[in-house]
Amino acid sequence: MTTTETPRRARVWLAAGLGARPAPIDRPTVRDHLMRHWRPGPDGRWHTPDGRHHADWTELHTRYDLVEVTR
Repeated sequence: MTTTETPRRARVWLAAGLGARPAPIDRPTVRDHLMRHWRPGPDGRWHTPDGRHHADWTELHTRYDLVEVTR
């Protein structure tokens, strides 16, 4: 017997005009509109893989359009 798994659509957070929102509880890895990936760190902030950029969720959400990285 095989099971069929329905692919989940990536969540999107648009920066324009929405104001600050709380971080998602599951703290996903996201990609901004500049194609940078942001991964949650143990310090509660999101970081780019090269370690050059750090931001909390409010800063990410207000500055960039974000798309969840599902793979």
